[in-house]
Amino acid sequence: MDCTGKLTANITFDCLNAPIGGIEQNIVLINKDDIDVTATTVSALNRLQVTGIQLKPGTSGYRLSGIKQANGKAWELVKKENAPDKFKHTFSGVIFSPSLENKEQADKLSQGAKYVVVVEQVWKGEGNADAFEVLGLNSGLELTTMTNSSKENDNMIMFELSSADGFEETTMPKTYYWTPVSPETTAAGYTERKTLFDNCFTEA
Repeated sequence: MDCTGKLTANITFDCLNAPIGGIEQNIVLINKDDIDVTATTVSALNRLQVTGIQLKPGTSGYRLSGIKQANGKAWELVKKENAPDKFKHTFSGVIFSPSLENKEQADKLSQGAKYVVVVEQVWKGEGNADAFEVLGLNSGLELTTMTNSSKENDNMIMFELSSADGFEETTMPKTYYWTPVSPETTAAGYTERKTLFDNCFTEA
């Protein structure tokens, strides 16, 4: 297998789908341990394409409600001297209401587990094929910062999940998408993925 990463196609600009910043308001947080790794699938032809997200029976992802562009995602290349380069994934989140119930969940975030984050981008690409991205699928993200001040940010709880140093991801965030059987089913494919996302990938 050739692991040198040589280019295989032109890098183009689709003027009909110009880039747009931001992600949609709500995101889904998933306990990494709740993902059925044997049933979650990545395309054999494209390591950046997740074709199915499967959770273990009786588990669910959890919605983090957002407003405007309070929540955000980012990634960056991490150069390695004597190993393949990796990618650091980061999710910046806001807990708007510092209620007891929300502080309890924030406290759980601080106890060392790893998480996978699924976001819906405002820019969705042609046929909504690029709507959903998955951060931390392989190594998971962990809590790196959490702050609250009654004098700042309207008393909201600000936090960040990111790849741990030395345990970064092998790729940039993966795109959650399966190839439609025909172009006419592209819209339906987005609807199906959106329904799974809105239901937090819940399994019976």
